Amino acid sequence: MQIDCRGLNCPEPVLRTKQALDEGRPETLVIIVDNETARENVLRFIRSRNLAASWKQEGDFYQITVSGAGEAGTAGAGEPRPATGETKAGADCLVILISSETLGQGSSELGSLLMRNFIYTLTRQDEPPEAVIFMNSGVKLCIEGSPVLEELSLLQEKGSRILACGTCLDYYGVKEKLAAGQVSNMYDIVELLGAASRTITL
Repeated sequence: MQIDCRGLNCPEPVLRTKQALDEGRPETLVIIVDNETARENVLRFIRSRNLAASWKQEGDFYQITVSGAGEAGTAGAGEPRPATGETKAGADCLVILISSETLGQGSSELGSLLMRNFIYTLTRQDEPPEAVIFMNSGVKLCIEGSPVLEELSLLQEKGSRILACGTCLDYYGVKEKLAAGQVSNMYDIVELLGAASRTITL
């Protein structure tokens, strides 16, 4: 079975891959995408299903091949699986969504200071958040030169997952400068927010 996902926006390639795996029909599944972000998103999702995948570049697109896709669908079609690692369950699962590089409205200088203070304060908590998700201009806090790289690194050491929206990194042209956390996608982000017992949005 082949799925042509060229020209599709995030998270459609992942969603179409998920649908094919859940249906459990093909022994071999081939997904075609036209950019590195989509390739990595699909590969990460496939690996979350404990499946092996290989990829190769063909001209200006990427071909991802999944073996044993039929077994994956029949073994657990429709069962929820964490897309980017295990997520804690229960009352202590806190996920923070940061959608701007500054905190609040008004002075951008003050907003930058407040955001740095907020992230620093997260590192001082007894229980770190399960994940901190960065979207829109918030992804700039995860790139080279960010004033909070040390704090984000400390959060990772304490067990927090730092996720940066791949579409946002591409939009601002800073994907190659990512210095903290990992590239994520809208499917993974929605799954993570849905599994959280508490969320904070900035």
